[in-house]
Amino acid sequence: MAYLLIFLLFAALIGLGLLLLRLMMDRAIKAVIKTFREKGALDAENAKSGSELGLKTTSETRMIDGIFKTRDYKPYVFDSLLQVEIIRVTEDGRYYLSEQALQASNLAKYA
Repeated sequence: MAYLLIFLLFAALIGLGLLLLRLMMDRAIKAVIKTFREKGALDAENAKSGSELGLKTTSETRMIDGIFKTRDYKPYVFDSLLQVEIIRVTEDGRYYLSEQALQASNLAKYA
């Protein structure tokens, strides 16, 4: 009986952790999309650099930051949106949000 109680408590903690992760990722997705819209980086002509947007990829973040600060999920979201081409890169390395790609994706609810 005690093992069952421990198992249920452990399962509840894992579920709570996954729910919290989902909420933090949703918040980060909304924040990244909002940043592109506020900065007007919605096409190749108006594309902005990462520093202009205030966004970094995971390769640009320092591992030590995660130790001393709250985890920031925006670099992970930024990388993911780049990978699925919702965020696009110009030839000179600037970024913009493709609203059409966002609408056509399973992330359309964030549009």
